[in-house]
Amino acid sequence: MPLAGVTAYFASRPLVESRLLRAWAAVVYAFLPAATGALAGGRIGTAVLAVLLPLIARAGIAASGLAHPSGARGSWRATWAYALLLTITTAFTPIVWPIALLLGAGLLVLRRSDITAYGLRFLAQLGTPLLVLAPWSLSLLPFGFFQEAGLEYGPSAASALDLLGASPGGPGTVSGLMLIGIVLAALAALLRSERRLGIWTAWTAALTGFVFAVLANSSTWSGPATLVYGIALLAAAALGADGARSRVAEQSFGWRQPVAVLIAFASAAGPLLVAAGWMIRGADGPLERRDPTQVPAFVAEESGGSDQARTLVLDSDSASHVGYMLVRGSGARLGDSEIAAADGENSRLDKVVANLVAGSGADQSDQLGGFAVRYVLVHQGAPRDVTRVLDTTPGLTRLSQQDGGALWQIDQEVARATIVPASGSGTPQTVAAGPVDIHTTIPAGSGGRVLRLADTASDGWTATLDGKPLTRTTVDGWAQGFELPATGGTLDVTYDDPVGHTAWLWAQGLLAVVLVVLALPGRRRDVDDDLPEEPAVPAQPVAGEGRRARRLRAQAEAGAEGAAQPDEFPPPQPDQPPAPVPQQNHGQWENAGYQSGEYANYGDQYQGAQYPADAYGQQYQADPYQGGQYDPYAYGGQPQNPSYDQQGYDQTGYNQAYPQGYGTPYDPAQQQHPHGTGSERPDGSQQ
Repeated sequence: MPLAGVTAYFASRPLVESRLLRAWAAVVYAFLPAATGALAGGRIGTAVLAVLLPLIARAGIAASGLAHPSGARGSWRATWAYALLLTITTAFTPIVWPIALLLGAGLLVLRRSDITAYGLRFLAQLGTPLLVLAPWSLSLLPFGFFQEAGLEYGPSAASALDLLGASPGGPGTVSGLMLIGIVLAALAALLRSERRLGIWTAWTAALTGFVFAVLANSSTWSGPATLVYGIALLAAAALGADGARSRVAEQSFGWRQPVAVLIAFASAAGPLLVAAGWMIRGADGPLERRDPTQVPAFVAEESGGSDQARTLVLDSDSASHVGYMLVRGSGARLGDSEIAAADGENSRLDKVVANLVAGSGADQSDQLGGFAVRYVLVHQGAPRDVTRVLDTTPGLTRLSQQDGGALWQIDQEVARATIVPASGSGTPQTVAAGPVDIHTTIPAGSGGRVLRLADTASDGWTATLDGKPLTRTTVDGWAQGFELPATGGTLDVTYDDPVGHTAWLWAQGLLAVVLVVLALPGRRRDVDDDLPEEPAVPAQPVAGEGRRARRLRAQAEAGAEGAAQPDEFPPPQPDQPPAPVPQQNHGQWENAGYQSGEYANYGDQYQGAQYPADAYGQQYQADPYQGGQYDPYAYGGQPQNPSYDQQGYDQTGYNQAYPQGYGTPYDPAQQQHPHGTGSERPDGSQQ
């Protein structure tokens, strides 16, 4: 049940946005009467279906293309995922296959304009379960789809009101009135003007499940069909409840408000009472937890020896009807009943048990020994007449009585494999055997003897003696036997399935692997909501719109206003190169600034003067800064790098020998700048 609720919660995420509504739907789904009844009655098929059904619903919606409002086709990956889940659930509850068949046919009618594409998807979805589960799936045609895996307690015998409230009846279920609020909420969803396609799709699935529940109610348990009916009702109710509060509040007060309150109360109170009752009562009844060992410990231990003896378990509630099981080891295991049913009834064993319980007075030890029965166990609750008859039956000895049950032992040596004399009379010779195969050594004996196995004759049995095959025969009309020669040797007995059966099992495994690979999720190219999209919110308010529509419109208007207003902080502009500064005539600026004053003739002695040659013989030109060509900020022009010839360097002077020391002594009166080294000029530039 927790797994069913978890899968329902996550699978319903595209259905509605409200987490509270999704949680309510998941809890109600987990406590549907079909789910609680499956746990109480040991119906494994319905329990598996309860876990996988939400995933099947979501995969089916995605594969059908109903999730795309534009009418686009469903992806092939969703189709294969739906086929995989349908195959698994068909193996447990075959009734889901005809339900999917009818729903798929309805989809073909809806998509008849694109019948080729959807027809191929329909064949893949419905043909895959039949192919992978063949030949068992073919045996279900035409009316075998109502059975399921698990224990059987006969028909559900639910009333019409129970079926209407999604209750299949039987152990662990409640009355359909407890969930009548869900039905009313689903009906109220039909009044909603939005999400029409999703609501009608849910109601189509609900009606289909309800029809199959009615058909299954008279013959088998209708739990799987009512589970489909219940989850479809919950989907419709959730779609109708999404935004219902705001829609009802916008209407003027009238009959709608009280009716909505009553439906909401019934939808919440009914499932709450069901959940509380289940948690208080528990999941027991009639299925309950017990010790897996069904026979006494020493009996289970002894049956694992080389003779592989069996125990006949009798269970009866009246002297006129007796049930029995033939077990080995600690008792029956899950699936043994299905295997026994597939092998068919053993009329000879039925006759032996009937004579044993009826008290014919004959010695039953030989008849029971032929089936390798060493112990007879009567469970608690059997009538006293049964135990009294067994006490007086020749060949049986009571061993113990514990917890209301009694145990008897056969008064002769029994074994699964024996060597019977050719005449048929005499004491059989036991042969060490395993649960299935036999690998041992037998001694020599008389000719015409037969190896007898306490197993039903089948073509799968083979036996060899020292590597030589033995002739197969049938003993006592039902037991498997082999003709043995007079010589002894190594005996090997094996059971192998037919080659065709083994090959088909490998083919089924390969098909299952391919199906899983095809169903793996791929890279999503678009958002798949699995349900129809809601229509666009109108620009102007309309009557009866919900709170979600008003919120979306407010968000859209706020976004439009924000886009219309200029940004408070405009984005930074890209970097631009600095603007060039016009070249200035510094000579005119200096002359104009110092036409008068004590600095009027300052620096005139340097105008046009030439510097004396130094020790290198180099003659300097006039000061270039006074010519108006100096750019104090280096913005305007290119740097003027005069060549060596322009500066008056003698290119041949590098090869001459220079005298050591300075050629001319330092004279403080010569070549001294009036402002000193590093001082500023009147124009602000550095010298």
